[in-house]
Amino acid sequence: MLNLWKEASEKANAAHGSEAAVNGSKRSQSRDVEHQPKRRKLESHPTATNGMSLSGQANRELPRPIISADEAFTRLSEQNVIAVTESHEEKLNLLRSIIGQSIATHKSSRAVNGLQGHRFVLFIVDDNLSIGEYATELENEDFTVGAYTVALHSSNVNEWPSVVYNDIVVTAANMLLDSLADGDVKLSQAHLIVISDAQRLIAMQGPHPVTKLMTDFYAKILEPPRVLAAVTSAPDRWASLNLSRLEIVFRARSFFLANKAVDAWFGPLELVVEYDAYAPAQSDPPMAVKLREADPTGVFLRPRHFRRAHRVLQQLGPFASNLYLKTVLVEVTESTVSSTQDAAAAAHSRLRDLLRDWPTENLDANLNSSSCNVTPKLVKLLEVLSAYEEHGKAFRGIIVVKDRSVARVMARILQSPETRLPFIRASEVRHDVLNNESYQLELRHSFEEGQQNLLILTRSMEDVEPMPASTVISYDLYEDQLAYAYSQARSKGRHSHLIHMAEKGNNEHRRILNHVENVDADLRRWIAGFVRGDIKEMPPKSMRSAVEQCLSDSETEDGDEFILDPTTSARLYKVDAEAAIYRFVASLEEQIASGQASSAISLEQNTGDGMQERYRSTVSLPKSTGISDVVGPYCATKAQARRETFYRACQECVQRGLMDYRHFPQPQWQPPRLSSQSGEDVPQDVKTANTSSATHGYPRKFPDFWTNSQQYTVTTLYPTVVIPDDLTGQPHAPIVLLTRAPLPQVPDFVLFFSGSRATTHFYRGAPFNVDSAQLDALRGYTNRVVRSLLNKPFDCPTENWLCFFAPLKTSWQPLSGAQGARWSQLPVGEHIPWDAVQLAADYFAVPLYSNLTSLDDNARDAVVQDRNVEFTNRHFLVKVRHDLTPLSKADDSPREAEYPNFLEYCKARRKDFPGLEDEKQPMVEVTAVPGIVNNLHPMSAPPTPSPRPPLKYLIPELTYKFTIPASTFRTLWLLPSILTKIDSYLLVKELDAKLFHHTISEPHLLVALSTRAAWTDANYERLEFLGDAFLKVVASNYLYVTMPTAGEGALHHARQGIIGNKVLHECAMRVGVCPYVQHKRFVAKLWRPPCLPTAAAPPPPPAQDGDEDVEMAEAEASTEADGADGEGKGKGKGKQKKTKKQRQLDAQNTLWMGDKVVADVVEAILAAAFLSGGHEVALQAARRLQIPLPNVAQWTDFARIAAQQQDAQTQSSGTAASVSSLPPGTVEAVQGLLGCTFNKPELLAQALTHGSVLGGAEGASYERLEFIGDAILDFLVARHIYARHPHLSPGGLTLLKGAQVSNRALAALCVHAGLHRHLHLASEQLAGTIRRYVDALGELRQREYEAAAREERLPGQYWLDVPMEPPKCLSDVVESVVGALYVSDGFFEVGVGRFFDGVFQPFMDAHVRLHTLSQNPKVTLLELLQAEGCQQHAVVKLPQERQNLPVHMEVHVHGQVIASATDPSAAIATRKVSLAALDVLANDPELLVRICDCRSDDAKKPVPKPREKEATEDDGEAEAAEVEEAMRAMEGAEEGEQ
Repeated sequence: MLNLWKEASEKANAAHGSEAAVNGSKRSQSRDVEHQPKRRKLESHPTATNGMSLSGQANRELPRPIISADEAFTRLSEQNVIAVTESHEEKLNLLRSIIGQSIATHKSSRAVNGLQGHRFVLFIVDDNLSIGEYATELENEDFTVGAYTVALHSSNVNEWPSVVYNDIVVTAANMLLDSLADGDVKLSQAHLIVISDAQRLIAMQGPHPVTKLMTDFYAKILEPPRVLAAVTSAPDRWASLNLSRLEIVFRARSFFLANKAVDAWFGPLELVVEYDAYAPAQSDPPMAVKLREADPTGVFLRPRHFRRAHRVLQQLGPFASNLYLKTVLVEVTESTVSSTQDAAAAAHSRLRDLLRDWPTENLDANLNSSSCNVTPKLVKLLEVLSAYEEHGKAFRGIIVVKDRSVARVMARILQSPETRLPFIRASEVRHDVLNNESYQLELRHSFEEGQQNLLILTRSMEDVEPMPASTVISYDLYEDQLAYAYSQARSKGRHSHLIHMAEKGNNEHRRILNHVENVDADLRRWIAGFVRGDIKEMPPKSMRSAVEQCLSDSETEDGDEFILDPTTSARLYKVDAEAAIYRFVASLEEQIASGQASSAISLEQNTGDGMQERYRSTVSLPKSTGISDVVGPYCATKAQARRETFYRACQECVQRGLMDYRHFPQPQWQPPRLSSQSGEDVPQDVKTANTSSATHGYPRKFPDFWTNSQQYTVTTLYPTVVIPDDLTGQPHAPIVLLTRAPLPQVPDFVLFFSGSRATTHFYRGAPFNVDSAQLDALRGYTNRVVRSLLNKPFDCPTENWLCFFAPLKTSWQPLSGAQGARWSQLPVGEHIPWDAVQLAADYFAVPLYSNLTSLDDNARDAVVQDRNVEFTNRHFLVKVRHDLTPLSKADDSPREAEYPNFLEYCKARRKDFPGLEDEKQPMVEVTAVPGIVNNLHPMSAPPTPSPRPPLKYLIPELTYKFTIPASTFRTLWLLPSILTKIDSYLLVKELDAKLFHHTISEPHLLVALSTRAAWTDANYERLEFLGDAFLKVVASNYLYVTMPTAGEGALHHARQGIIGNKVLHECAMRVGVCPYVQHKRFVAKLWRPPCLPTAAAPPPPPAQDGDEDVEMAEAEASTEADGADGEGKGKGKGKQKKTKKQRQLDAQNTLWMGDKVVADVVEAILAAAFLSGGHEVALQAARRLQIPLPNVAQWTDFARIAAQQQDAQTQSSGTAASVSSLPPGTVEAVQGLLGCTFNKPELLAQALTHGSVLGGAEGASYERLEFIGDAILDFLVARHIYARHPHLSPGGLTLLKGAQVSNRALAALCVHAGLHRHLHLASEQLAGTIRRYVDALGELRQREYEAAAREERLPGQYWLDVPMEPPKCLSDVVESVVGALYVSDGFFEVGVGRFFDGVFQPFMDAHVRLHTLSQNPKVTLLELLQAEGCQQHAVVKLPQERQNLPVHMEVHVHGQVIASATDPSAAIATRKVSLAALDVLANDPELLVRICDCRSDDAKKPVPKPREKEATEDDGEAEAAEVEEAMRAMEGAEEGEQ
């Protein structure tokens, strides 16, 4: 292998200097690694075509043909076309030419054929910012160009009619997707669709909006317009472009446009070295075990030492791991220990003894030897380095690794004579290289002179001044194109090598290489300038930068400066700053406007008076940020100057609240530590319920945001304006949350009260500073708000408040326009009415009646109280009643009914009543201010009213006005629910950033994490329905390709090992998702504002009427200890029973959930990921959840693994089915029935072959295809009805899906489509059964259609009345054909989607509906209600006054009538009322949520005492709800304890 590689290296170096050699070279094909730009395996001859122009390539070297621009238009008239051009200018020339010809052809066709209606060219760009750019570049006197912009899209009316009259309409994919979903425009209105930047779809992990356009809308058009997709790529990358995915998406063929080559920078020859996988025999080497025993308490050897040793073991092997441990041991034994520390002294002595007796070990790099003590990866590195021995003194190399511990040990190993690399003089680059000028100069000099010819550095030092090397080796792969650019910069261009080391057969490494090296023309130009030192421009938005931190824990020093993200606790070090700024600039929605300077980086050099050279860098951000140029300090090197300036820019952006958690690098997700309980590995802090092993208690996660806010100064506040829509018809004034740390973006959400709902909107404001007087006023105002909401004493000092509350003047208004404008920084501080804030801080109430102002003015927008005490009942002032005086008697006020007038009531009821100054003053009418409630659920209602008569009228002279206006207080009254919802979103943002890397929509993820017990407006159940189907597809794909010889039974059994609830629960526990689950119901009375606890907590309020949660908590507080912890009465006499305070803390901090609930949450997360980004994002979510799918890194891996297993699958299939085994014309006939084409007709032959043909042998029959077809059909149906019925309950979705994928329904579809005629079987008996079934089905179909026409209704499921069971092979063949289509298309839904949209969906939608799930709609209704857990429902016949009257039927749910019907026939009336009720349930998404609380009632039952026998999983789930409610009870009891 090495000889081949040496020969290839020589050829490559020679070829760089000779174009003839370039043109004459032959490209080798790599079987194991996908072709990538200038990258080959070392085992094969690498290409020597670096930087070659297109003219030097033969057509056979490119994956697709080369055509001219004129030929491209001809091809477009026949089929959709993907055109690959070399530059943006060439692309524009091509698009102008083809669009012009297309418009002319369209207009000519209309004139000749008299076609009616104008059709246009739909020009789709990738982002909103490119709309104006392309519209300007396409302007031409021959046709008109219109732009559908953000401003038009943000309008409240459909603005498409104002632009579609143009010949060309330019718009962005995301806005077009919204418009299509809303029905504002149709793709069929276009005669040509142009995709401007299709190359961006290649690198996307999840579906691009254009992909969704094609699959969700374009695929459903009967006569779709042609599609022209433009891909821009450098010519030297053309041979390695993978266009297959784009061809599937656009249903197109790809071509390369023949033009001159772009003058680009020629980078190094890139190669891939593959090494064998390595699995250590032991997780820890023997010496690590001895070290743990010698220092069991970790006095000297910390956990980080063993973590680093383990990483060294994985990367380099046992020899290196022991070498690292010995180095650490030498360091710790040299430290001195005080004689008073007996334990430490003993440990120190044992460690010295271990060092003295440390065994001698020699390096053995022979992989065939039993004593080999290095990894195959290190062996491969040694082999690569040995190939450079003949370079002698000219060799210069750089190795880039992730971990500094690995770099340190690797340097020592490479210097060892046992490696047999005498010419290698390796050195680890120190961590402080940037800050140590003398060391940096010394290192550069020694490297240039050859004293050290191999440098080993970590990724955190990637921006060190580049020292050109002949070979750069990426020992670890980074999914980061910035790191890729730095690697290019370290090379010597075309005369050097860039080597990537990848594990053989590791699809994750393949995926990383694909994404990193998928460089478009804009990024390649930037990299070329970056390598040349031209670094004035920011990289294009297409650059992918890693979310992971550059620093490993072995590089993080305690003194390193960093910026803390309050939301996720992520740290941004100086080394991360450059990538963070790039991500920030790329994420700005308002990019460079016309005439505005773009983001830039400049470098200034200053030598001074005889001083050494110093450098200073400047970063210019877009003006929309409001930040002027950021200038860094003078530094000794350019790299240090850049790093310091980028870090300052990050500080400025964070301080202004512009840069948030989305731009911070995230550390590697740390799963919880596991411990063994009952033979299973569970996190150490997870408890198991005494009554059921299927119920666990998890530590509840609280947002990091409030804890991290403590580190921010209290004098700079970050405002977030809260504006609810008017709830219950009453005005709500805006308020502002003033947080010490910048609160991240919060989406709008809905709040509920008494059957009403209102959306709460959030607007970010610009941070501002407050002085001590303003701060004291804010403290007083916030204390007043909390005291009034809780109606009890509360006081918190200024330094303990993490969030202040303040009102806003009516002059403040949010910006109108685009959605993004709402999150620009609006001025807020100047709109706070400081006089009103101070008044409320100083006084809780002032007299309502005053001689200085009129009563009507005082009564406007007022909250009043009938006594001058702070903690009392308050009332909203409705109006001034000038028609009433204290001497009047009001008949509508029961409270004063026994008295002749209001005055007499006061005399009788008020102690020491002094009388009134004015007995003729008007009265004021009031209504009570309700106590705070949970506004997060549609059933939110005020507490149960007191039995005493309510107060309705007050005498103004005896009334006091609350110092906070009514409209403001209505918004503040919602604050507990608002802040609780914000906390939920903060947790979701943490999880999405840390575990899923911002790939899942946060609203979707919040729903996925919310259980029914959380009692919010949405829970995971609908998502779980979809996620279950998706997981079934993923597992089926994986097993189908990895078990090519397994039969259907074995596949079904293996699938349970992936999708089973037990497996999913274990995955969730391993990764630590459970603490983030929203499983606690918000109890308003227990709410506490965001502040640090004080020394003395306030006393709890007494339980009041209607405080059901608090009362239940107090009643059940003692029960939970018996049921959950097993420390109840009669158990564990030696154990001390937990105090009430301990139980309260447990209840606050523990989530008790059944294992099935956790498994359902995992499935819901997958559905949320799918809805956020499609198959790819959902697959990545499954991988991060550690669902067992080994070596599947991306969706295309399914097809790749299947291709690798194809030989084995063919050999195991016995007598393989082939197309020749089918009657002539079968393939064409079936393709006609399905409306799609099979890329692999042999799979269709297998799908149509019954097992009887093979005599029962497995393999070539349709059973395996049926297995995967069943899964994909199940998913397609679930996805369809999920989208078609957005308001239908999970129970209804399940019923509908079950009806559509049942054997009876699929058998009827098979006959309807005619597939049964092409089933290849060898059993006459079965064939006869099929004929009898087809005849019976045909008769019933005709009868049902006639009845439907006669009764003027849609037909139902006529197949349910067939007196015989359908032959199973009929439903099987539908699933097997679907599976064949799916596998034939590389496990993509191209053909399957056409069949589903064209055949399956119309048939099922026409026959299967809620009304037709059963022949008796009443049965369907009752099944649906039971599926929802409702226990109080009935179909009631009302009594008749006399005979022969029509029968009146009603459907009652929890005592409420949801439907009624009347008919002379009782049976027909029952049918009508049942159908009406089904309509109501299908169209009102919140009906059952509002009126049915059966499941909540179940959860409120007292916790039963522990049972003796083991609980089942279902029982465990029910008990989880019971235990959860009991644990929640502790929350209510907490105040009683205090």
